[in-house]
Amino acid sequence: MRKALVFTALLLALALVIIAGGAGAEEAENMTSACEYKVCSKPGRAAFLTDGKYTSYWESEKEAHPWITISSDQPVYGLYLCFQNMPDEYVIQQEKGGSWETVAEGDTLYHHIYYRLDGIRQIRVYATASGKKTVMGFNEVFVFGEGDLPDWVQIWNPTPEKADILFLATHPDDEMLFLGGALAWYGVEKQCNVAVAYLTKSNTTRRSEALNGLWTLGIRNYPVFGEFRDCYSQSGLAKDAYKDTGGKSKIQGWVTELYRRLKPEVVVTQDLNGEYGHPQHKMVADAATVAYTQAADPEQYPETAAAYGTWQVKKLYLHLYGDEAERTQFDWDIPLDSLGGMTANEKAEEAYAMHITQKGQGKKYNGKMVYFSVAEYGMKRYPNTWFGLYATQVGPDTHHDDFMENID
Repeated sequence: MRKALVFTALLLALALVIIAGGAGAEEAENMTSACEYKVCSKPGRAAFLTDGKYTSYWESEKEAHPWITISSDQPVYGLYLCFQNMPDEYVIQQEKGGSWETVAEGDTLYHHIYYRLDGIRQIRVYATASGKKTVMGFNEVFVFGEGDLPDWVQIWNPTPEKADILFLATHPDDEMLFLGGALAWYGVEKQCNVAVAYLTKSNTTRRSEALNGLWTLGIRNYPVFGEFRDCYSQSGLAKDAYKDTGGKSKIQGWVTELYRRLKPEVVVTQDLNGEYGHPQHKMVADAATVAYTQAADPEQYPETAAAYGTWQVKKLYLHLYGDEAERTQFDWDIPLDSLGGMTANEKAEEAYAMHITQKGQGKKYNGKMVYFSVAEYGMKRYPNTWFGLYATQVGPDTHHDDFMENID
């Protein structure tokens, strides 16, 4: 009888633990709309801080120490900042005794970043760099109470110092249209240490869209954004894209630095013919082939060789490259538990929907506009399942179904 009572007590205790655990798992209240916001300048645009639209933003004048303040009647336990323009240095502060004290140093690695707070009610985000005027701006700001964060709040892992695969895209949205199935498979299903890099962010809104898209796909390593301009050379030639974008030496040097910095075993990038002919796509694919050799040569771009060392990428794959018989071919239409039962292509399409500014964009074929989508451009016209092995240090592929074939 005594044993039975002890066993019953243990069961009751376990039940209480489970109940308590469940009670503690409530989602944090989104208190954004209940807070009061003040800004250092342009008060007429302050509503754009919290309108839920990444296509709008508040941005300060250029001044010594731009700031925003947030006041809440309820204690705040989380602050999620989506920067449109990030100052070189900033801090998160709380008001205490009539003055501001710093509770967190600003992290300038991530343009979308979450800060845990300790139930404070008066908050200031304050640019601290001295000696020069600067600008601070946000696409969105979110304020949370206590509890578990919604899954759309982004808490990024650092960009890898040693990647398994580097996916190199030209613009935000190219990574979903042409590389999205592969990104979902290797980055989420296979849990490879993947890095994503963009030649250009295009603009600050599209940078936020890229981050939202990668997060939706399931990628948690923060990407690399190049600072080159987004342009379309009317000749359609890669050589003119180099000239219009910033110069061949700068573009190839940037890709060479990427290889040395991220040290990927495998690089996967776009089509030498630019998929639908985009000259910057052609340029990026060409630069990827040149950097394959240059990154291993200490005499090429010696500054980055000194900073990161040289690096020999083991395998380089190009979208749609080579003869059909020799292509590496995949199937992105298999439902995956890691994607909640969705296929890699379905997940890529869901992630592509985060690129709001690209809605209604497309290209004319035979006089008819065909709008960008994974289904149309990634599956039908320029199959995201076909890649060619352009260069290898580990021998040819034999199975033609795995970027990591022959990689130890």
